[in-house]
Amino acid sequence: MAAGNAIERSQKNISEIANFMLSESHFPYVLFLEGSNFLTETIEVKRPDGRIVTLEYNSGMLNRLDRLTAANYGMPINTNLCKNKFVKHTDKTIMLQAASIYTQGNGDSWNTKDMFNVMFEIAETSLQVLGSVLFKQLTNK
Repeated sequence: MAAGNAIERSQKNISEIANFMLSESHFPYVLFLEGSNFLTETIEVKRPDGRIVTLEYNSGMLNRLDRLTAANYGMPINTNLCKNKFVKHTDKTIMLQAASIYTQGNGDSWNTKDMFNVMFEIAETSLQVLGSVLFKQLTNK
């Protein structure tokens, strides 16, 4: 796959699922990223020849994380954003469906336990939102 293609596909997939979930108050979309293209802090990497290379998180030549932060409206990375945000503007309320983007750029790969914990937290938040919506529907009738 060409560099950047997975990022573009992720953005497209997020938009498609967001369209599908427009009538919901939650957006349980989680994206796990790993590798030096998704740094959130500057790190040093030791090459096989012993040289130390500094990877700057804010280097536009390396970091591609900014290509995906539009999917979460520039909200924090490594944060559960499952609960939709509502923004008031004059006489309108705008609903933001933000993807929860989790990244590891320090050379570690995601392990199943860490991914499970993130997904479990997202699932709990989804159930809380659904329960709240159901409670409101039942008490307003």
